[in-house]
Amino acid sequence: MSFYAWMLSLHLLAAFSVAAALVLYSVLVVSGRRRATLEHTRLLFRVAPIATPLIAAGSVLVLIFGIILAIKSDRFEIWNGWIIAGIILWALLGAIGQRTGAYYTAVQELAESGGAEQEVIARLRAPTGALLHLATLAVFVLLLLDMIFKPGA
Repeated sequence: MSFYAWMLSLHLLAAFSVAAALVLYSVLVVSGRRRATLEHTRLLFRVAPIATPLIAAGSVLVLIFGIILAIKSDRFEIWNGWIIAGIILWALLGAIGQRTGAYYTAVQELAESGGAEQEVIARLRAPTGALLHLATLAVFVLLLLDMIFKPGA
C-alpha cells in the first residue's frame, strides 16, 4: 500500500471518528430534549465524555492528514479552492462545536451543582443548545460535501 493510500485511509478514519462523535452528541441532544429529568440529564452527561476525545483527536488528525494528502498529491495543491474551503469549514466546525460544548458544559455544571430541576430541564430544552448543535451538523455536512465533490477541482 502506498504512502498516499495510507494517509487517505487515516484521513477517512479520523473523519469517521468525528462523524461518530457527532452521532453520539445528536442522540444525547435529542434524548435530553425528550426525556428530560434531572437523573436522566446526569446520566447523559456521564455518557457525553466518550465523544469528546473522538471529536478532538479526529478533528486534529483529519486536518493533519488532509494537509499531507494535499501536499503529496499529484492532482491537487494546497491552494485549490475546495481545499481552502475545507480548511475554513474545519475552523468553523471547531468554533461552533466549541460554543456548543460550552453551552452543554454550563448545563452539566448546573445539574451537578444541585441546581433546581426545572432550571436544568429548561436549559436542556432551550432552543439555543439544539440550534448550536444543528449548526455544527450543518457545517459538518457541508465539509463532507466539499471533500466528496471537490468543487472547482
